[in-house]
Amino acid sequence: MHKIYAFIFAKGKSTRLKNKNLRKIGNKSMVEHSILIAKKIKGISKIFVSSESNKILNLAKKNNVNCIKRPMKLCSPNSKEIYSWHHAINYIENNNDKFDTFLSLPATAPLRSVYDVKKLIQNFKKNKSDITITATKTNRFPFFNMIKVDKNGYVKIAAKKNNKKKLSKFYEITTVGYISTPKYIKSTNNYFSGKVKFIEIPKARSIDIDDKFDLDFARNLYKKK
Repeated sequence: MHKIYAFIFAKGKSTRLKNKNLRKIGNKSMVEHSILIAKKIKGISKIFVSSESNKILNLAKKNNVNCIKRPMKLCSPNSKEIYSWHHAINYIENNNDKFDTFLSLPATAPLRSVYDVKKLIQNFKKNKSDITITATKTNRFPFFNMIKVDKNGYVKIAAKKNNKKKLSKFYEITTVGYISTPKYIKSTNNYFSGKVKFIEIPKARSIDIDDKFDLDFARNLYKKK
């Protein structure tokens, strides 16, 4: 039997927006939105919440999903998300459990739909990628409005080449979802090192909440659903 395990990585500490993952959109916290979506998809065998926060883990228990206590060192602003992925996979394997497909549904994308996640799973099954991510079209281009700052504080356009014909091919990564295999994730510290594909998510469902502006914007969009 092919087993898909869904993971929700939700830190208690957040830099720009305090208690971000426990903030509510509608009557549910952002963590609960991810849990609810995962529960609606029949192909998912188990759901795990990974966090260092007892509040978040207790919320996961109330929603009858599995908990993974994450070490504090994996919750610092400088810790790569993929290291938490490694930790979660090792935790499961150390408990004599095995699964085939790793699905990450970050709490910071509460406006994702069941359709988005099903499409992600179906796409991954059909294609030959090591990992499939989600992205949305962007109106910000490195040739026009992305700048870098030098040591003297002066700015320059980040990208040198300017090909107007290819501008429509730029996308922004979203946190709607990531899907891969445990084997591939354990083999790398950078998921772009392998064969990466993506599915496109509409901008209205791809909001990645990082600060209060994002939260207020997401709440307004949610009211209109």
